[in-house]
Amino acid sequence: MSGILRTAAAVSLVVLAGAPAPASAAASALPMVDFVALGDSYAAGVGAGTPLDACRNTAGAYSRLWTATDPGLARLTTATCSGAKTADVLAAAAALTGETDLVSITVGANDLGVTGAFAVCLDPARAADCAAAQARIEEALQSALPSAVGTVLTTVKERAPQAKVVLTGYPQPFSVDGDCGTPDIPAEIRGIGNRVMGGLNTVLAAQAKLAGIAYVDVEPAFTAHEICSTTPWVAGFEGQADGTILHPNPAGQAEGYLPLFTKAVGTPQDVAQWITERDGPASPPPSGTVTPGPSESAIAAPGSGGGGGTLPLTGPDVVMEILAGLALVSAGAAIYLLARRLLAVGRH
Repeated sequence: MSGILRTAAAVSLVVLAGAPAPASAAASALPMVDFVALGDSYAAGVGAGTPLDACRNTAGAYSRLWTATDPGLARLTTATCSGAKTADVLAAAAALTGETDLVSITVGANDLGVTGAFAVCLDPARAADCAAAQARIEEALQSALPSAVGTVLTTVKERAPQAKVVLTGYPQPFSVDGDCGTPDIPAEIRGIGNRVMGGLNTVLAAQAKLAGIAYVDVEPAFTAHEICSTTPWVAGFEGQADGTILHPNPAGQAEGYLPLFTKAVGTPQDVAQWITERDGPASPPPSGTVTPGPSESAIAAPGSGGGGGTLPLTGPDVVMEILAGLALVSAGAAIYLLARRLLAVGRH
């Protein structure tokens, strides 16, 4: 019985060694989110604050606002620039690495020359130029732009294979029925602007779906907050002087883009938790295979002659060992009593 008890004691040690640590001891700090922002003036936050550099990045950009919600968990690399086209975003994608965790992209409007076309179409004397600009935009929406956006998304996924990637759209610029004041913007011009941005968003949504990444549709959030509305989130004629016309103002970034971006990716803490799960331990081996862990090899099973070769006993095995030992003891006692009786009979 003493040997059996030693076996049970050894098994108890193995079980204790392999028991999970309390949650407080096992908990560890969340990893830093490596976030890279790519894109044009909408991504840079033009119109949402004082420009910080030659690319006109501002502190009001949705990527900076998201990072600022928990700066201890998110590290932002700003690779956005006013005027950027898809080719520029491709070049800026050099900032991505295999360690990148999150990527935001806003691009496409400059490929179409939206701001220039709007300026042309506002001049009644340039009706022919306005029609030509619309034709060029329509052609680009059908041919060049889908391919260019698709290349950007494919490249981003290749350079940052572990990252969450989000492509954002653009707001509809004009309220159809709102009062623009003076100077007024004709309903025809408003309709052209909205159709162009709507067509651009359709292309972006389709390419995001093909690439298997998230697309953030901001049009609904900006409804009733367009140019000529009572509470605009997009700069109108007042933005001509500083080049912010058609761009989201601070409210457009903070109340339009930021909540939708956060809904798509979660908070910095959510993303950090996702990284922890993504980079967690490998899946256990398939059922039927035996892979001893550190606690199993630390204490050799009795009779194994060392630390390897024999797995430690589990709970059911201990019970079987005890029952077998008891059976042997009982059998030995019975044989002993029988032998004594036979010897006594022989003497008589």
